[in-house]
Amino acid sequence: MPPLIAGVTLAVRKWGEGLGGWIGGFPWVAGPISFFIALEHGPLFAASTITSALLGSVGTILFALVYSVVSSRLSWLPTVLISYVVFFIVAVLSLGSTISLVSAVILNLVVLTAVLYFFPKPKGKGEARKQPVYDIPLRMLVATFFVVLLTQAADYLGPTWSGILTPFPIMTSTLAVFTHSQQGSDAAVRILYGLLLAGYGFVAFLVGVAMLVPQMSIGAAYGILTVGTMVINGITIKLIR
Repeated sequence: MPPLIAGVTLAVRKWGEGLGGWIGGFPWVAGPISFFIALEHGPLFAASTITSALLGSVGTILFALVYSVVSSRLSWLPTVLISYVVFFIVAVLSLGSTISLVSAVILNLVVLTAVLYFFPKPKGKGEARKQPVYDIPLRMLVATFFVVLLTQAADYLGPTWSGILTPFPIMTSTLAVFTHSQQGSDAAVRILYGLLLAGYGFVAFLVGVAMLVPQMSIGAAYGILTVGTMVINGITIKLIR
């Protein structure tokens, strides 16, 4: 996790918020969480979390939308707290749901497409500032803490909550908060839009976990899913603002 968050941060600085956000939208966080859950609890347990994970992903999509709207009015702390509340509202509403995997996929794709269509457009270029020397190490620490916390929590939460929290917006909130605080709301909006564009590949990744992980070795399954996610997301790269 530490080199991943550092690499995405450097990608944002080199290629801009849109492309950097798109790179950050790959399942860099949910992938390792799902992988280690499969290793520790077995492929069937990992597959059983996917319907809940798809519902949790809806919360992450709405997290990004709310953050982009609220960030133009408030500073990063109240903005991220309000956005987290939205995520957990979706999570709580998802508890006890009897929705099928197919229905969860359709719901996720409909919400993602609608949010991308109505997503706020930034009004101008973000204000570039020199980042402090502790910027990347702090990002690495925050993101890694959440990954370890969520992975270990699977021992106590069971497949439903483990699934809902798999797409918890760790990478999304880390990039949004640091970008918002350092470059302003418009830059945060661009990075969140790029993150959401990678959401189609993320849905494919989750569906693949449900279908492939119980059928083959864990390493091979996640290797195939990683490549497949890259191929699908490659289609959306032209839509980056």
